[in-house]
Amino acid sequence: MDDGDLHRYERARICIDFGTALSKASICLDPTLPLEVGVKPLPIGAIARAEHPLLTPSVLYVDNGRMYFGPAALELARRGVEASRDPLLSFKTVLGASNVNDALAMKLRPSMDPTGTFKNRDALVLYLAYLDRLIREAIDLAPNIPNVVANARRRYTSPVWKPGSGADKTFELMFNEAAAISQRLGELLLSPEGVSIAQCRDALDRAAVSPGNGLLETGIFEPHAAAATALAFTNAPTRFVMVFDMGAGTVDIAAFEFDERTEPPALTEIKEARQCSALAGDEIDRILVELYIRKRGGEKSRDDEVRLLRTALLSARELKRELFTTGKCALKTGWMATTIRANELMEDANFRTYLTALRQTIAASLSRVIDRAEAAQADVIDIVLAGGGSQLPFMLELVKSAGTLRPTRVGLRIGPLSPVNPLYTGIDPALKDAFPQIAMSVGGALVEMMPAR
Repeated sequence: MDDGDLHRYERARICIDFGTALSKASICLDPTLPLEVGVKPLPIGAIARAEHPLLTPSVLYVDNGRMYFGPAALELARRGVEASRDPLLSFKTVLGASNVNDALAMKLRPSMDPTGTFKNRDALVLYLAYLDRLIREAIDLAPNIPNVVANARRRYTSPVWKPGSGADKTFELMFNEAAAISQRLGELLLSPEGVSIAQCRDALDRAAVSPGNGLLETGIFEPHAAAATALAFTNAPTRFVMVFDMGAGTVDIAAFEFDERTEPPALTEIKEARQCSALAGDEIDRILVELYIRKRGGEKSRDDEVRLLRTALLSARELKRELFTTGKCALKTGWMATTIRANELMEDANFRTYLTALRQTIAASLSRVIDRAEAAQADVIDIVLAGGGSQLPFMLELVKSAGTLRPTRVGLRIGPLSPVNPLYTGIDPALKDAFPQIAMSVGGALVEMMPAR
């Protein structure tokens, strides 16, 4: 790696998106390059041996003196139901906490870490080290990405807007410690057999004394990243863009005004439209599990009830996907299999209440954007559906319905975030369906060319 290589890719950026359910990473080699050349989602799922090549489960699991990551952790968690054990499923609650340092200092619950060894901060640093190793392996094996960009500056998406341009010092230090752990543990982090707790603890302690260079540049507000992606990939950019980002843990709504008169173009947030709601994928999972428990019937003992609930919750995301793909889903526990059909969920009173509340939430933000667009005499507003929840079959009609609650002459152009460049989608057939989920990591890597004012 010579100075010419370093200089050539000095504008390269890697962005990590810690989804509640799935983590993703993308690289922008240079924001001035054509999208099909300059922007690449990284196949960290393939390196992790996950179901999708671009997505890896955001999971850690402690078992028998070892720490497991990703798909291996999720599989062990499913087997650990009988032992009343829980996986650590997401860091989103830590990233979005009102007091991040207090959240990081909390110890993992005994059901997650019966050894009492790790705090939330330890787990996040170890997971960052795991992601760093996935990213480096993905770049090393990718035929169209130069190895030198493994050392590009890093960004992470955040559910909380962090004003200012500098990297948050708390996360910068964690990225630095994770870099040292990634280098120290290396391929062990990717082993299906996990890493011993003693090795993890030793690596954490050494990294605290002698951190590496995590290359962190900044955090990126998730809807800002999604809006940047939408504007970068559309053939007809509009002045006003509202992002409806439905993940597993939260629904984030934000809106932006796009100004092409500046160089680079600017995205200015319409702050009165911003909302963060818990009416997200996990809430649908909870309603589905409650419906399943009612239909199946109760268990004989409290312990059996707890095991049944834990099994159903760990299976909820797969059940939901099966339900909306095939029209029904079934879960077998013990000798008994219980089937739920899509119409049963759609007619469930709890689910209908959920849809009404979500519709009103969307409408409240949209009304603010319409006010701004009408004042500016704009003709159309883009409403961009992002996140894994954007692909749920009822979501498009729900957003359209929310638009009817505020009559306006301004047109509403509603649709899931999707690349329109045929060459770009042709390079990776898996990209189209996964695009709403990887959009934040793509936009986070791109967002340099459309900064917020």
